[in-house]
Amino acid sequence: IRDDGISSVRPGHFADEEAFYETIGAMGRAYKRDKLANQDRHIEVWSEAAGMIPQLARVASPYSVSVYSCSGFDSLTSKYALAQRICALGKPATILHLGDYDPDGESIFKSVAEDVRAFVLADRPWETIDVEFVRVALTDQQVAAHDLPTAPPKASSSRTKRWGDKGTCQLEALPPDTLAGILRAQINASLDLDQLYTDRLLEQAERQRIAYALPAGRNGHEATS
Repeated sequence: IRDDGISSVRPGHFADEEAFYETIGAMGRAYKRDKLANQDRHIEVWSEAAGMIPQLARVASPYSVSVYSCSGFDSLTSKYALAQRICALGKPATILHLGDYDPDGESIFKSVAEDVRAFVLADRPWETIDVEFVRVALTDQQVAAHDLPTAPPKASSSRTKRWGDKGTCQLEALPPDTLAGILRAQINASLDLDQLYTDRLLEQAERQRIAYALPAGRNGHEATS
C-alpha cells in the first residue's frame, strides 16, 4: 500500500462572468515585474531549514528572488539537476545560503557548491555561465558578534574532529529582524541597484496601465467595450 499524500486537480472555473472580471482586475492591480529579468546575474536563496522559507521569502520576494529548501540537494541527482537548471538560465548565478553553524551543515554546503559548479563548468553552453555560492548565515563572525548561544558538536559525526573546539549554533538563534537585515544587505550587494531602481519605476507605470486597461467588474468591462 502506497501513500504519497493527498493530490488533487482543481478546475479553474468562475462563479459567473462578473467573478472572472473581478479576478482579472485583481491580477492587474497586483502586477509585479520580474526584477531579475534584466539583471546580469540570477540570484536564489537557499535555506537549510525548510520552516524558515516563509520568513526569508518576505525579504527576497520584493527582489523577485526565489527561496528554496536545500536539505535535499546533497544527492548527486539533485546537484546535477540544479546545475542543468543554472545552465538553462543562460547567465551567471549566485546562490545565497543560510544554514546552521555546525560541521555537518558547512560540510554539506561546501560539497554542494563544489559539485554543482563542476557540473555547470562541464555542461555550460557558453563560458559566461558560472555559479557562485555565498554563505550568508550562520558564520562564526555572526555567532560572536551577536553573542549567540552555542552547544558542543555531535560526537557521533565524523566531521566533528575537523571542527576543533568550536561550538555549534542554530540559524534560528538569530533574531528574525537581524537575519532579515543580513539577507537583504547581501541581496542588494549581489544586484545592479541602478537596474533594480529602473525596474521598480517601470513596474509602477505598468501596473497603472494594466489596472486601467483591465475591467474590475461587469460595468468596467462594458465601459471598455
